[in-house]
Amino acid sequence: MENQVATQENKNGFDIRLEFNKYLPFWFWFVGFTAATLFIAHFYLRYSPPVYQNSAKIKILDNSNSPFKMSTEGIFIVGKNKAKLGNDLQIIKSNRILKNVARELNLTTAYYLPGRIINSEQWKNCPVKIEWLGTDDMLEEKSLSLNLTITKKGFKIEELGNKEMIFDKKYVINNTPFKIKSNTRQLAVFNNKKYLIQKLPLSSVVSYLSGSVSASVLSDESDVVVLSMRGLNQEKSKDIVNCIIKVYNEDGIKDRQLAFRNTIQFVNDRFQYLVGELDSIENYKIGYKKKIDINSIDELSGLTAGRKSTYEDKILDLESQMSMSRFLSISIKPGTHKTLPTNIGILNVNINSYIDNYNQLINERDKLLISAGKNNPTLMGINEKLPELQEIIITSIKIYQDEILASINNLKKIQSENNSLYSTVPEKEKVLRSIERQQNIKENLYLLLLQKREEAGINMAITQPSVKVLEYAGSGNKVAPNNNTIYLIALIIGLGIPLLLLFLKFYFDTKIHNKIDVKNIVKDIPIIGEIPFIKEDKYIQSNDRSILAEAYRNVRTNINYLLPASNKKEGFVIFSTSSIKGEGKTFNAINMGLIMTQMKKKVLIIGADLRNPQLHKYVGLAKEKRGLTNYLFDQEVEYKSIINNNILDNNYMDVIISGSIPPNPAELISNGKFENLLNIVKAEYDYIIVDSAPTLLVTDTLLITNLADLVIYVTRADMTDKHVVEYSRDLHLQGKINKIAYIVNSVGLIYVYGYKYKYNYSYGYGYNYNYGYGYGYGSENDNDYVEKSTFEKMITKFKVTFKS
Repeated sequence: MENQVATQENKNGFDIRLEFNKYLPFWFWFVGFTAATLFIAHFYLRYSPPVYQNSAKIKILDNSNSPFKMSTEGIFIVGKNKAKLGNDLQIIKSNRILKNVARELNLTTAYYLPGRIINSEQWKNCPVKIEWLGTDDMLEEKSLSLNLTITKKGFKIEELGNKEMIFDKKYVINNTPFKIKSNTRQLAVFNNKKYLIQKLPLSSVVSYLSGSVSASVLSDESDVVVLSMRGLNQEKSKDIVNCIIKVYNEDGIKDRQLAFRNTIQFVNDRFQYLVGELDSIENYKIGYKKKIDINSIDELSGLTAGRKSTYEDKILDLESQMSMSRFLSISIKPGTHKTLPTNIGILNVNINSYIDNYNQLINERDKLLISAGKNNPTLMGINEKLPELQEIIITSIKIYQDEILASINNLKKIQSENNSLYSTVPEKEKVLRSIERQQNIKENLYLLLLQKREEAGINMAITQPSVKVLEYAGSGNKVAPNNNTIYLIALIIGLGIPLLLLFLKFYFDTKIHNKIDVKNIVKDIPIIGEIPFIKEDKYIQSNDRSILAEAYRNVRTNINYLLPASNKKEGFVIFSTSSIKGEGKTFNAINMGLIMTQMKKKVLIIGADLRNPQLHKYVGLAKEKRGLTNYLFDQEVEYKSIINNNILDNNYMDVIISGSIPPNPAELISNGKFENLLNIVKAEYDYIIVDSAPTLLVTDTLLITNLADLVIYVTRADMTDKHVVEYSRDLHLQGKINKIAYIVNSVGLIYVYGYKYKYNYSYGYGYNYNYGYGYGYGSENDNDYVEKSTFEKMITKFKVTFKS
């Protein structure tokens, strides 16, 4: 047969050409879906407002390097900079920052110019401005809409009954007071202009900003942050981005200034406490010094130490005087008169004077003894004075010694008291130093806090900004919608949807559609032909050159190859059967008979489907005529009486219809008379074609297949399930049907002489069948075909294509 089909049949793997041929009949779906998606894309691009992206670049500053900082500042660990940068990115997009931005730019109020499909937001160019009256707590979560129309004298609000209103007057809607103000002096230009004013909840505005604003680091090694926002209004997006930078910068400054302000407040509070503490310590110190009667420990220590040395020197001097007086006292011997030592260090003036007088008298006496003799009155007077003067000296010395002894005792007593005072110096020094230590601590703390207060004051006055703006947000770039991308996506979707639907249909499809599907199941069993789909049942005419006739000529040729070659003169018995009702076995039996008659062969068609006879309808005979059932049941009926000659005006084709429906068809057809009938008619006809019952639902055909030279098993494209074909294959493998061949009926594409012919692809057979074991009887008009309009055909194709 055709080389292309044979080539495809031999392929077990994926054949792209075969797959393409599967989808090609549904080209109208690809065109329709693609046209629809492209139209939707065009409509979307036509009315979808452009989305712009505004970006700014900022550098997060490191404020740890401020000229004045606390001693605890500047301490960091590894990775702090990156962690801090990540924290800053979160702060930039935090709800607190975004709320402040929404409040500063009044984003909770939006002005729109209504359009036919979309509303155009007016940012800073609306001729009117609304002022909501009330507290922030009351207004922030309010949601209102006002449809305002500008008039020559004022404005009208649809929600308030379209009454004429004037500017700068208080009105109330839904318990929310407001005023409308004019933003232009040329209000007449906007006469009859309509605007939509919306009051949005602050939470929804913050949520919108959070989703629209993005903050990211320029690179892993950089601390430059790119702040971007996507929006429909370039100017609004630009203002929002720049306002975020401003609010974030001011927020950082306020945070640091708050820290400095808190530091100053803390220091001031501590000052009051420290002043009281210092005053208390100083008063205690003064009282203690008064108590010990000194100004300082050093003074007390020096005084007691000096007194101790002085007293020791005085006692030593007095003891020296005592020793010298004793020495002098020993030198005076009563009864003898010698000169006494002078200038030996005795500090008593009287004693020294008496000694000097005594020694002078001694010297005068000695001179008189030498010059005048012993009896000299002067000498005698001197000798009388010397003992008296000696006694005076001895008495003076004794008195002096008593005085010295008294002075020594007194000095020792004073020295003892001074030593006692000196021994208390360490304890008093300890107490005083403790007082001074507390005083020094408080004074140092006071000075430190005073210094930090000054540093905090300077830092608050020269607070550095949080960011350095490298590039403010300017005119945004259009980022959406991308026309090329949208059209490409539409094209992909337009092709993808039908492709996916068809793929799912083919993937879950259990029907056969052509010869290749059957061949993949039955393998070595021959397929003798493919019968094209036709709109209505038609039969092969004499000298017919239609595609149907050519298909059956091909079937005829293949049948002759399969029939046993013998020299016998008997006709061949060919069964035409199928698995279920509606696959075209009767139609096939008649056309096979007609194509055989074109070779001048005598053909007899026997209707052996005793349960649901259809042959009589195809050949135009009455159902009540006697037929095969009458012959099998009644022994008196002759076989010639049930033969109908020259059927369809064909002199070479006769027909035996089924006759009345018997109560026991299986027993009746297997009683032996049917075999006798075949043996008789073999001698009279070249081909006996038996239109037998379907094999899946009843056993009638299986009881008589041994009588056939060839069983032609009819399958129908787009109707016969693959598991039904498997069932027929198993019948052959089990030996229940020996000589078998397949015909694929009602195919949509066939190959003839190597060329592909395209037929109507709609599944025009309106059969309603099931695979129950009961054998239903269908409508006699099952094969009717109604011509439809092109649109109706497309709808029918869609329904049938995707029906379960």
